[in-house]
Amino acid sequence: MGRALPSAIAIVRFYQVFAVLAMVGIITVAVWVRRQRQCHNATDYPYPQAYRWLARGLAGLWILDGLLQAQPLMNTHFINGILAPSIQSQPAPLAFAIKLGIRLWAWNPVAWNEVAVWVQITIGLMILLGGLSVWRRRALWMSLGWGLIVWIVGEAMGSLFVEGSWVIAGSPGSVLFYILVAILLLLPAENWNSRASRGLRWGFAGLWGLSTVLQVLPASGWWGASLYHGVLSMAQAPQPEVLSAPLYIWAHLIHAHPIAWNGTLVAIFGILALLWVIFPKSPLTWGVTTLITFLTWWLGQDFGVLGGMGTDANSGAILLLILAGYALLTPHGSSSRSTDEQAAQNPSRSNLV
Repeated sequence: MGRALPSAIAIVRFYQVFAVLAMVGIITVAVWVRRQRQCHNATDYPYPQAYRWLARGLAGLWILDGLLQAQPLMNTHFINGILAPSIQSQPAPLAFAIKLGIRLWAWNPVAWNEVAVWVQITIGLMILLGGLSVWRRRALWMSLGWGLIVWIVGEAMGSLFVEGSWVIAGSPGSVLFYILVAILLLLPAENWNSRASRGLRWGFAGLWGLSTVLQVLPASGWWGASLYHGVLSMAQAPQPEVLSAPLYIWAHLIHAHPIAWNGTLVAIFGILALLWVIFPKSPLTWGVTTLITFLTWWLGQDFGVLGGMGTDANSGAILLLILAGYALLTPHGSSSRSTDEQAAQNPSRSNLV
């Protein structure tokens, strides 16, 4: 799909508008924070530490995504580099949705990119600074709506239908996790701990069960050369050698024994799924999951943000955030009780976040 690239003047204007909006945003945030610190609210904070952790993390990731969308290549290669390649072999309805997104974006790539940047940054700031006000709830609903668009058009539903894999593609897609976290944060305070804990437990079990199925499917090619090529392509992205060297080593090992390595991944994911069904509150379950998540985030997803074309930190980042939140809801996070008690004693500080 060859398309005319935006002119240099258009790109310069993009960054001029970006700079102006950034200054306005910084001033607005500074004024808002100062006013909030001058206010004193006597009501107790009804949510536990895990809620605050997830809210801050989700906000930070949306802000990071907005900044990544402001990279120079996003103005010139977003369609041909990200959207168009994802159409191939997709189901007809999904391919139609992506093509529609490409047509809309192609009308004015620079303007749409500016919109995407500031929608995501705005969502993040509203979640971060909204406290328990209506502004945070509005931002969470925006997170659901915008996230659904990004998941379908930008992520092709996490590559679930074409070469889906937790290791390489972060399937079922990082933004789907954003949506799920937003749903958790919209739950009422009553019984939030038990509802969130139960939802996360079965979410983890479902994720690793799905990952097992995706990794074992012969049609995806993971038993052949696809896993090797996927890891190798990540290693070849522009990045510090200290990060790429382990990827090259693992790629060569996979090339020598592709069946053994894919079989190992299938077994690991299957074991994780069983652990979350049988021993969801075990420190071993949480620890092994965290380790595997970090290793696959590095050695498979390459942290998501490298190379100049990363639109987000990929699924590993948001899953590590969720795992940390889950730890605060279980015995792993027992120390959070003291934090919650301190927050209740000084609620005016808690309401800032």
